[in-house]
Amino acid sequence: MKIQNKFWLGVAGLLLSAGVANAQNADVAAEEESEAILFKVHDISPVKGGIDGEVTSCEFYVTFYNRSKKDIANAQVDLSWMDDSLSDLIAAEQKDSTERNKKGEKVEANFSYTQKLNPPQLSVSVKVPPLKPYKQMTTKQSLDTDRCYVLMNPLSMNVKSCSIKQTENTSFYGDENCSNMFHFVSQDNPEYYMDFQPISFSTQQNVDMKERANQERAVEEQYRKTVRDMDSLSRALSEIR
Repeated sequence: MKIQNKFWLGVAGLLLSAGVANAQNADVAAEEESEAILFKVHDISPVKGGIDGEVTSCEFYVTFYNRSKKDIANAQVDLSWMDDSLSDLIAAEQKDSTERNKKGEKVEANFSYTQKLNPPQLSVSVKVPPLKPYKQMTTKQSLDTDRCYVLMNPLSMNVKSCSIKQTENTSFYGDENCSNMFHFVSQDNPEYYMDFQPISFSTQQNVDMKERANQERAVEEQYRKTVRDMDSLSRALSEIR
């Protein structure tokens, strides 16, 4: 009876320790996850108009997620994309214009007709909906261009304004650390294809790996302890005989 009690107490202790370790790992991961306002651009679609049915604009959505304990308000973000597909043609036209200008022709140096009609940089200003902690909002946007494919390229951003409320008991909004909280999630990131969560995909993977490792160690230790206890039981039975 004493041997059985000792065995099961050992197993319970190991399982309890593994559970505590798992909880601690999750807590540490959550604490280490930096506060951020994540956003992604998705569902880009061309809009046709005019007599010829040509593409006149692009509609798309921007989803924001507040991965912080702070209320976010009065935020506005400028998004810009660069179109490099016409760079060779633009450079050739600029070179030709410069050479013709040197010869005395009435042509502006470094001029590109393609660049004038198709600016390499596309920009849009997005007003961010008010975001409560760990909440997600989506806003619809439109851009006057026929080059919708450019919106799938990496983008640059400039946070023009942003206000935060530190705690629920504070009504004051300030700019402290707010502009640096915005992080773009591209199509290369697994989080792009799922709803945003309080913990990032990579952090959740690490937590899962640690939990599996802890469980495997607990099972292995339980097996070893079972073997040791069975050996002790066999010796005890041998002595009785």
